[in-house]
Amino acid sequence: MRTLGVSCYHHDSAAAYIKDGKIIAASNEERFSRKKYDNSFPKNTIYWLREAHDDFDQAVFYEETTYKQFKTDIKKYTKATPVLVDHHKAHAMSSILTTDWDKCAVMVVDTVGGKFSTSLGIYEHGEITWIKQFRYPNSLGLFYSTATKFLGLTPLSDESQVMAAAAYGTPKWAYYIKERVVNTQLGDYTVLPDLTRGIGSGVLDWDIAASVQLVLEECLINLAKWLFKETGLPNLAYAGGVALNCVANTKLLTNTPFYDIAIQPAAGDAGCALGAAALVDRPLWENAYLGIESNNPITTEECAFRLLKGEVVAIIKGRAEFGPRALGNRSFLTIPFKDNYSKLDTIKQRTTDSWRPYAPVCLEKDADLYFDIPKKSYEMLYVAKSKNKHFTTNDGSARLQITNYTKNAYLSRVLELTREQGYPILLNTSLNAKGKPIVNTMDDLKEIQLYN
Repeated sequence: MRTLGVSCYHHDSAAAYIKDGKIIAASNEERFSRKKYDNSFPKNTIYWLREAHDDFDQAVFYEETTYKQFKTDIKKYTKATPVLVDHHKAHAMSSILTTDWDKCAVMVVDTVGGKFSTSLGIYEHGEITWIKQFRYPNSLGLFYSTATKFLGLTPLSDESQVMAAAAYGTPKWAYYIKERVVNTQLGDYTVLPDLTRGIGSGVLDWDIAASVQLVLEECLINLAKWLFKETGLPNLAYAGGVALNCVANTKLLTNTPFYDIAIQPAAGDAGCALGAAALVDRPLWENAYLGIESNNPITTEECAFRLLKGEVVAIIKGRAEFGPRALGNRSFLTIPFKDNYSKLDTIKQRTTDSWRPYAPVCLEKDADLYFDIPKKSYEMLYVAKSKNKHFTTNDGSARLQITNYTKNAYLSRVLELTREQGYPILLNTSLNAKGKPIVNTMDDLKEIQLYN
């Protein structure tokens, strides 16, 4: 069976291909179109999938309101039979497929999917059954994106900046928000005002960011605790755009009874492309390196040598990562020398937001030496506490990536070489110019001005 999954029209346009229970490839459309947050029909990604691999038997989509448009567009690129599935079930399956679980609790939290913004349920015998759902606009995703705009940032793109800014503030507005904006209790929340038109735009305030983050965490913990009580299941599959908030993910892991939580690295709507296809043909998960293949000629030895000289090195190796996080195949790497932070800020053009932290990466065998880790994450889905408060945010936390030779041989070898010279931790940030998507192939390097 050759199954194409598609995400488009809202945001995070993407396509994924599953063949006979194996994930062949997946990519966001923006990587090909070079238009950040491209929401158009993913014609370039589908063309790449079809030409590099196969045509398809089925084309699966997840949004009923735009399914008619999808059926019109898909006919231009394939003879595959269109199939419609549930939006939140596609989200859920995108995380379920990363596990070998045949039974688990399920939580989906986003802005809106179909008529719903939050869905709680159970996965068993290959089926997802919803126990409780929250209708839009009673939406935690909408609450957080509204706060993003209120803090002078761009909604549906800068939510990660709100999460990072929260580390610098005190949640002194949390009580006010819970009284006036979002009520929460075990298994429930209510967004009190209508936020569909927003509440205006202002400037970044650390304390408001901290308050918004705290309220979100409390809502998610209340939902997860209720779901555990209802299902009694030890494992949770969690998805939706809100699941990209790695600080909240860590609070879920450490403050709820769930033994383990599975999250799709492309947890937003892009992951729905993979999840939609997986609802038809559940595949085996290997890793997030599912994009197009491209390589620059830098050897591991040359890379390590240049890093030790104090350079910022652009890495394009192997298949691109699926999702918003650079995991070493499309990354800027550098040693955390003091001067290198300003070099990265110059390259990334962070003239007004140089407070934003850069993510550390280290070998799995070294991780426990330098960090307190609630769960080892190869895809930067959780945060860890630094034991020496280096390479972290203001509160001592870090969006840590760990790796090994099985997960990423090139990155691991570079780390091995710098480790031998006393530098076991590197900084890893996405390989892209400001306002552009992460680089896809060598041709896209022309967008970037390297600083030396």
